[in-house]
Amino acid sequence: MRITRYQAIGFSCYGTLIDREGGILEALRPIVAQAGLSTHPDWLLGSYHRLARELRQEAPAASQASLHLRIHQRLAQELQQDADLDASVAFGNATTCWPVFEDAPGALQYLSKFYRLVLLASPDDGEAAAVTARLPEVFAAVVPNRGGDLRLALDTTLEELGLAREDLLPVRGSEPDDPWNPLVDFPLCTLRRDRSRPWNLSRQALDGTRCEYASLADLVHAHQTALRA
Repeated sequence: MRITRYQAIGFSCYGTLIDREGGILEALRPIVAQAGLSTHPDWLLGSYHRLARELRQEAPAASQASLHLRIHQRLAQELQQDADLDASVAFGNATTCWPVFEDAPGALQYLSKFYRLVLLASPDDGEAAAVTARLPEVFAAVVPNRGGDLRLALDTTLEELGLAREDLLPVRGSEPDDPWNPLVDFPLCTLRRDRSRPWNLSRQALDGTRCEYASLADLVHAHQTALRA
């Protein structure tokens, strides 16, 4: 895949720009310590994604803060701990403070010189605003994600930008609920960040045969390599 042929890049938030998993693990540290457990991060993240999926199905219109408050309470029950309301509220409010990946601001600044950048927003307007406020002002558009027809919202955004679908390269994270997963039926790019080395380079960035990279810095390196080809 030659990434230089595209006119725009579309980013989801989590696993690409925002380190949701790192934020979750940090926010869950108190309850894990309270339980006196040595819990593997993969178990915690698996439980988080399972509960998020179940609770979102029960309350599709719930805000991110409300959803995460309930996730914290349910997880406390599963860990056989008292569900402290203040701790659950703090966990819910922490969604707007999940850290930005260190390579994201610089990569966005670089890529904006060559592409129109589009952000596929998180389902919560307040959280989406908190995300964009912590990133460079480089996005040509933000696709709203308010529980309606996301495909229609994407098509409308692209039409407003004067772009066709084939002009857009979606960049998704590797998390199971990435919104690009059910949305696109055309080639996309995947970031598979290693939590212990979230900004490393991959073999794919060197050979350019697949659009699968280990970080945004990796994607930038692939673009620079393609320009020299």
